[in-house]
Amino acid sequence: MSGFQHSVKVPTQYRKVAAILKTALENRQKSLKTLIYEEKHARIGSMQAVLKQYIDNRGAIDAAIEQTKILEENPRLSPALCRILVTELIFGRKTLNGESKPVQTVREYRDRLVEALGGEANATDSVATKKKDLKPRYVRVNTNLLSMEEADTMLAREEFRKKELPPFENYEDFLKAVQDLAEDEYMLDMHVDNLLIFNPKNKHYLACHQFTSERKFMLQDKGTCLVAELLRPPVGSTVLDMCAAPGMKTIHTCNVLQNQGTIYSVEQSPERYRILCNMTEAAGCKIVQPIKGDALTVTPEQCPGVEYILVDPSCTGSGIQNRLSLEPEEKCPERLKKLAGLQIKMLSYAMSTFPDVKRIAYSTCSLYEEENEQVVQKCLLLNPNFKLLSGKKALRNKWRNVGSSDYKKIGKNCIYTRPEDDLADGIFIAIFEKCSSNIGDE
Repeated sequence: MSGFQHSVKVPTQYRKVAAILKTALENRQKSLKTLIYEEKHARIGSMQAVLKQYIDNRGAIDAAIEQTKILEENPRLSPALCRILVTELIFGRKTLNGESKPVQTVREYRDRLVEALGGEANATDSVATKKKDLKPRYVRVNTNLLSMEEADTMLAREEFRKKELPPFENYEDFLKAVQDLAEDEYMLDMHVDNLLIFNPKNKHYLACHQFTSERKFMLQDKGTCLVAELLRPPVGSTVLDMCAAPGMKTIHTCNVLQNQGTIYSVEQSPERYRILCNMTEAAGCKIVQPIKGDALTVTPEQCPGVEYILVDPSCTGSGIQNRLSLEPEEKCPERLKKLAGLQIKMLSYAMSTFPDVKRIAYSTCSLYEEENEQVVQKCLLLNPNFKLLSGKKALRNKWRNVGSSDYKKIGKNCIYTRPEDDLADGIFIAIFEKCSSNIGDE
């Protein structure tokens, strides 16, 4: 990266994040998330944290940089690096490491930057924190590498207290307990056995934790955890993950299977395939067989005996709260139509191609009916030998958000996690089961 010529190097974490931001601004073909995962040996969580702070406050940061003329007065300072350093100094950790020339320069401009942002109070009260952050930090224990008991022991050493609670009578009591977590407390989720929940103030600490970098801890939102939980393949089963990268659901499914059986994980993109392979290997998945190719061309001969299928296709991502995107998400009818067409094709392919399939989980990180209930409705018409299972019943009726009542018999059997209600990202899940007769979607 171009910048100051000086003897003291800019700290690696700043250089890497700035390089990602620069690439994302210049080349919109790759998402920020993809660029982060392509970084080898990177602290992914801390990179995401800084970039999200910049995205959440982008307008204010760019305006302050322009108003203070820091780039005009220091023409050899990289614009991307300047943005990252300003973000970290004003909205992030409030301090900068090292004594490199770019770091010293941004420090010198601190007071002028704060003034341009409207004063100390406004500068430190970012867009991200103006709204009360109710979403906790979810950490799924990767039981391939770490037992729940070992996780508890380590957390006790680090002076976390496990909040021991009796079984919850209802979902509302559980949500209240989550919101009441103290900063040094954590608790078990009521639906996912190996999911730990922490106070949101621990997000940065856990993102940078050694167990996270070693893949013993998986920073996975509750909504996405429910997919493998509801598919629930028995130990020893054969599973197909049709859209597998970066590998979070594959790893979770491997945990559900207790690392026994077979998981075929498909990914078409060469970069994302490499990420998938690296992630699953680091996570101790012994039963994963990665396949580089198009999920719509994978055959039963390549994946013999498939009984359970995960279908998590590309979608708008409208339900993701911490979406790393440089552009605001807008509901575009043309894009929705194109995505829905692909989603229908992929789900229908899963239903019609694999003769031994018993159950299929379809999920999106979208809140749009066009990608959810409408896709389910179309695929059931195309494949009448499948029925919908009730996601709410599978969660012991301790759930409240289901699909739209506009879709007869379909809506009530699908579930949503909704950010404002469930303290999680917005996720849609439908579980299909193959039936011997055409009994419909009861």
